[in-house]
This record gives sequence, structure tokens and C-alpha cells, in this order.
Amino acid sequence: MPTNSLKAMLTPDLKLLLEHKDRIYRLALRLSAGCVSEAEDITQETLLAALKTLPLFLGRARLTTWLHTITIRTWRARQKRLPLKTESLDESEGIAPEDIALRLDLDRAIRTLSGSQREAFVLVKAEGWTHKEAAKILGVPQGTVQARVFEATRRLRELLSEEEIK
Repeated sequence: MPTNSLKAMLTPDLKLLLEHKDRIYRLALRLSAGCVSEAEDITQETLLAALKTLPLFLGRARLTTWLHTITIRTWRARQKRLPLKTESLDESEGIAPEDIALRLDLDRAIRTLSGSQREAFVLVKAEGWTHKEAAKILGVPQGTVQARVFEATRRLRELLSEEEIK
């Protein structure tokens, strides 16, 4: 008996990509400085682009590396087309006010980084990629990633310490 359920209609390729949806979303959320709707849009666009180009994936890199590359490129394209949206933190119920304030300060500080610094910082410091892996994802030399992460970290420390003074 044929089934019309969505689950039965999923192709193996789509199932494989959906296994990585949470990682893609987490990266998109960090790149978009906590903007949930922006991260959701980036995730959706990334998955669609990955599904379309999956037959071209040669396997020279890990699938996660390839997906993160698509996520970064999608974020970059959206930055050119659309200004960053802002929204309230509806998910903040049950979180201590000082933790929310710290998160808002960090998100605000991350927004001040250049796009290239933000990408490198998020990949290395937030996502846990090595400098070498981040360089491959971003398509730049490893030393460039190291310099961007260093400058981003220095800038964030500077901004966050200024916030403590106020």
C-alpha cells in the first residue's frame, strides 16, 4: 500500500543533509549575531543549495566542511542583499537576566566585527574548527584565519571590557 507521508518521500540525499540541519542552523545563528529568523532563512537556503549541488560533491573534504562552506557563502550573499534584521529574544524565558545581558552584549559586539573576522571567529571559537579547517571552509590561507581570529578576539575583549565600565 503506497504511503503519502512526508517521511516516505524523503530521498536518501535529503535525509543525509537533514542530519546536519542543527549544525548548519547553529553556525547561521552565530553568523547572524543571534537573529533567529535570519538563521532560519540561511539554514533553509543552505540546505536547498546543498541538495541541488550534492551530485557535484567530490568528497575531497568532509561533508560538514562542505556544508559549512555553503552556509558561509549563503550568509555572505544575504549580507550583500539584505541588512541584518533585529528581533527580541522570545526564547529567553527561564534564563537569568544577567546571562541575557551578557549574551546581548556579546551579540552586539560580534555585529561590530567585519564579515571576514566574524566568519573566522565563529568557525574557530564557537564551532570548534581548527584554523586549518576554517581556512579550507573560507578559502583563505591558514595564517589569514589566525590573524582574523586574533583581531576579532582582541576587538571583542576591548568592546566587552568597555561595556563593563559603563
